[in-house]
Amino acid sequence: MYGGLPWVLAASVALLPLPVIASDPGPAEWLERMSASVHSESYRGTFVLQRKDRLDTVRVIHAVEDGGYRERLHTLSGQEREVVRSVDRLSAQSGTGAASGGQAAEAGSTPRWPVSSPVHLLAEHDGYSLKDQGRSRVAGHACRMLLARAGDLLRYSHRYCLHEDTGLPLLSELYSGSGQLLERLAFTDLELLDRVPDAALEPVSEGADRIEVRAERGHLRPDPDGRDWGFSELPSGFRLVVARERSSDDPEQPGRYFVVSDGLASVSVYVEPVEGERRFEGATRAGATHAVARIEGDYQITAVGDVPRETVERLAAAMHPPQPVGGRHE
Repeated sequence: MYGGLPWVLAASVALLPLPVIASDPGPAEWLERMSASVHSESYRGTFVLQRKDRLDTVRVIHAVEDGGYRERLHTLSGQEREVVRSVDRLSAQSGTGAASGGQAAEAGSTPRWPVSSPVHLLAEHDGYSLKDQGRSRVAGHACRMLLARAGDLLRYSHRYCLHEDTGLPLLSELYSGSGQLLERLAFTDLELLDRVPDAALEPVSEGADRIEVRAERGHLRPDPDGRDWGFSELPSGFRLVVARERSSDDPEQPGRYFVVSDGLASVSVYVEPVEGERRFEGATRAGATHAVARIEGDYQITAVGDVPRETVERLAAAMHPPQPVGGRHE
């Protein structure tokens, strides 16, 4: 199932696992540590992103701040791009920090590293089988190799190598149901930091993208009567973890933002008022990331995530508009 690493990674990743000690934490505990590490550890380093035949090298500096984080990413290969991202505490802990906005293309193209996930949801379904594959090394650091093998075609299989001291994912891989490698992210060097100077997080290029991810207007209340936007059903194993209003150009027509997750995979669903040339329907893909958009009245519904296309299609189709009192969903 797992092929050899590209030669640029071979020097930094040792795939021969070392024995597992019986007293070591189990796979679920390791994944909890991984989720917490995103908003508890500061670091700088370089990682390589492989998507099919494309290989990108990205320099990152990441600073935790008040439960959230700030980071600067700068591509070192291919087209130069710099991204400065600031994510607040609620967005970091809910796993929404990787999304830069409502545009599916941005969600698939912005350099990123795995974000916090609600891994406690894994106990609620059998969509994955977890296996500890022993100790390994990535970028000179000891790490624990874990496999989360998907049990159906609604999600990908995940493999991680987690830093033994912090739980940071030094290696992250996604595999299709047929065992094809879809995406690999791996550090080639990493330095853990006690603090990060503000100057290190400032952009160095004039064309840098600045992204701020903030939880807008708090959570929407559950709406069992269907008088607001919502899902008629969710794919097996997925749960709604975020539901928020989202500001738009028209204050009278706010958008909606939802995140559904199975504990490892998350899908963002945006409901935004659109008109004219801004309207878009169709599907796009960037590596393991699929996005699907459809029109519902005056709104565009976009679902995007690192999941198979069928999953985002189901979620986009299941999103329904507000129903009148006494109305029923189709």
